[in-house]
Amino acid sequence: MFTFKRVETEDELKEVFKLRYQVYCLECGFESTADHPSGTERDEYDEHSVHFIAKDRHDNIVGTVRLIKSSELGFPIEKHCKTRLDTSQVPKDSAVEVSRLAISKLYRRRAGDDLYGASGSTVDESSSAGHSQRRRPEIVLGLYKAMYRESKWLGVVNWYAVMEKSLFQLLKVSGVVFNQIGDVTEYHGNRIPYIARISNIERQIAQRKPELFHFFTDWERDSTYSI
Repeated sequence: MFTFKRVETEDELKEVFKLRYQVYCLECGFESTADHPSGTERDEYDEHSVHFIAKDRHDNIVGTVRLIKSSELGFPIEKHCKTRLDTSQVPKDSAVEVSRLAISKLYRRRAGDDLYGASGSTVDESSSAGHSQRRRPEIVLGLYKAMYRESKWLGVVNWYAVMEKSLFQLLKVSGVVFNQIGDVTEYHGNRIPYIARISNIERQIAQRKPELFHFFTDWERDSTYSI
């Protein structure tokens, strides 16, 4: 079982940065360890973000993601993908960027997997560590629910994201559909810029995945929930 919540304390935020360092710097080599001598991975967007965590039954933080809010910095998608955002329909302050999704190596399928456990198939986990075999898009979907309910509370209309095609496909199968808005770019590997309108996600999930729609829409902003 996993518990999901918005980060509320400095101690939780420090653990987020440690997990990101482990995944982004040590395991995947996306960021240089020399640039993060403190053993934490953080950037200028963190202070403009809402952070979310997944905890396992041992209370370990095993997953994280953030929503970057509009600020004078702009969004990373504009910086790294050279994407010009169309704000004629929806102003930037009604949008956020989904960023820094990372999942502990314990809950990824094998050592070479990506940040989120690839296709969400059965994970072989060490029984000696007290883990049982689980199906894995749970952590990803749990974190997306946390972002969804925060977005609804904040009045967010659009999500931007820069992600691998494999994560796009995983989300699409679950009914969380993004639309490509730019070319493939080299940023932590080959990444594609996307946009998703939250109202479209709601409609598609309601039509295709009624149980998931109920899961997503059964929420209170300040609650902690488990799956």
